[in-house]
Amino acid sequence: SVTGRKVKRLRAQGWIPAVVYGANKPPQVIQVNEHDMERALRQAGYTQLVTLRIQDGNGTASDAVLVREVQRHPVRRYLLHVDFYRVTMTEKLRAEVPVHIVGEAPATTLGAILVQNMSTIEVECLPADIPESIEVDISGLANAGQSILVSDLSVPEGVEIVSDPNETVVSVVMSRAVASEVGEEEEIVEEP
Repeated sequence: SVTGRKVKRLRAQGWIPAVVYGANKPPQVIQVNEHDMERALRQAGYTQLVTLRIQDGNGTASDAVLVREVQRHPVRRYLLHVDFYRVTMTEKLRAEVPVHIVGEAPATTLGAILVQNMSTIEVECLPADIPESIEVDISGLANAGQSILVSDLSVPEGVEIVSDPNETVVSVVMSRAVASEVGEEEEIVEEP
């Protein structure tokens, strides 16, 4: 177990404490190179598999893992700790997949505001099938009040959406400024 001054010394040398758990194996405390970890986070994030090679007194072992939790310094944002989840490639798991908005909503050119209600969608699938992101095409949102629900999304074969199908992913709403202008125009029309 590495604690206190040893952790500070390890961090000064560019190493971050981490834990690997899952796949019915006991949790394992390890250290990862900070530079390599930052690069892996940029490339794989929390949804793509990472091959973790662990060297110990018994040699080198490789595990397919997902990054489950990352702790960062609250001000300086450098890495403090990482949790890895060891996966079994033949067992389905649940993962939060980021929502990626594509296209432009025609309603926004009329003064409506696009509201993104969900930034991730929970899915269930085999580890190798986890999508990098779920695309949400907003080009069909022509009028204020329209929305795209979870049930409207399409995902690759082998991936099942677990999030509530009635939840709103994105919607377009009339801005207050535009709504008040429309209200004033209606009042003017009613006067004669």
